[in-house]
Amino acid sequence: MDHRTKIETRHLNVSRCDLHIHSRYSARSEEWLFRRFDFPDSYSDPNQLYGQLLKRGMDYVTITDHDTIEGCLQIAHLPRTFLSEQVTTYFSHDSCKLHILVWGISEQQHREIESVRDNIFELQRYLQTAQITHAVAHPLYSVNGKLEACHVEQLILLFKHFEGINGLRDALLSDLAQTLFGQLTPEKIDELANRHNLAPTHTQPWKKIFIGGSDDHGGQFAASAFTDTPSTDSAEEFLEFVRNGDCNAQGQGGTPLILSHGFYNTVACFIQDRFHEKLGPGAALVEKMFSRFMEGRAPTEFTLKEKMEFVVQGVLSGKIFEFVKPANVSLWNELSGYFARPEVKAKLAAQLDGVNEPERRTFLMANMVAEQLTFRFFKKFVQQISSGNMVESMQALSAIVPILVILTPYIYGFHSQAPSRKWLRTIFKELTGEIPVALQNRRRAWFTDTLDDVNGVATTIRRMVAAGAKADRDLTVVVSRNDLSIDNIPI
Repeated sequence: MDHRTKIETRHLNVSRCDLHIHSRYSARSEEWLFRRFDFPDSYSDPNQLYGQLLKRGMDYVTITDHDTIEGCLQIAHLPRTFLSEQVTTYFSHDSCKLHILVWGISEQQHREIESVRDNIFELQRYLQTAQITHAVAHPLYSVNGKLEACHVEQLILLFKHFEGINGLRDALLSDLAQTLFGQLTPEKIDELANRHNLAPTHTQPWKKIFIGGSDDHGGQFAASAFTDTPSTDSAEEFLEFVRNGDCNAQGQGGTPLILSHGFYNTVACFIQDRFHEKLGPGAALVEKMFSRFMEGRAPTEFTLKEKMEFVVQGVLSGKIFEFVKPANVSLWNELSGYFARPEVKAKLAAQLDGVNEPERRTFLMANMVAEQLTFRFFKKFVQQISSGNMVESMQALSAIVPILVILTPYIYGFHSQAPSRKWLRTIFKELTGEIPVALQNRRRAWFTDTLDDVNGVATTIRRMVAAGAKADRDLTVVVSRNDLSIDNIPI
């Protein structure tokens, strides 16, 4: 399902709700990069989220901010809403941090949850006694790096509901969570209960219930994952279906690009929020350029209507002449000049052809621009160092640093989204005794700088890859060449 396409809703047979989504009322971000620079967790406005979620096909709307219901209270007067939050809790003996989603609570229950949330066992007892619908969020994602197999085993005994599809974290984690919990048996539950001296808290603990939520922090991917139930007339009835397990996790898991895209959006909102006045009359222009970039479009290609809007805005503000200050003109000329080059336009068109997702289009564009600029500066560095110009060469090399800074969200996104396959294999080995296909690392890549050459190494590579293909083995050769005369093996 394309998360940007409106979901056909108001079906007679199902009701839908994104059960994991954040607003600007969430506390300090869990992401290290955001904490390091004191960025907020989200800039999403609750009322805007409400409209977006309904537009994208959700029948009910709730917000699960970190340990607060303030976002929900902002929309509590609107129809088809209910109070929820994402509760931060811990295994007290080692401070392993977990997130528990709770839905359909009251303000009094929120205060009571706050008093017990530091201990996951006390929290679970309270939620069960109060009959509050709840689930473990992203169960195979280690929030603070302390999650181990022993914690997952206890979660299995403590909780019935788990997030089966998380729209932010790597889809592999969602797939593996459903695989892991789907393999539970009564015998395995008895084994875990004896190992931890902990009785299951619910009936048929080997049968888990899965919910879905986007875990969106920027409003861009709201409803990319959601939960559906049989058609209902009220939020209470919807949550009752969820509590009883008559529900399904729907949508798609996350990717590094979704996480990075959200980072860029939050950083942009942060800059606009903190430095709007300093940006002056060019703020609207910068905002529009960034908006186009986030949509995966050339940031300096404006329609005649958009250009006229900038002029009108400048006239009405009385600052029209500031738009043509040398510094502003220089920046605009530099950017528009680059994207107006025929070769750049052609390459962009080729890169983006057939790619519809904004986050992927944005990544391809950023990657191409960064690659070309980095190569240009590095080439200049080599030329200067070859001529003995030490200072000039360092200046050329230092120009690459800002490019890396701009790419930081992608670097961090790919790094943080890459789950530890070794850790996941350990989890599965301890819990099921086997490793799922997705973690068996059956694919192989062979990097070489000699393939077209006539020598023993090249011949061996071609024979090995051909033999692998014949034996249905996934082996691909990776080589840096503009043109290759070989086309009968995976390259």
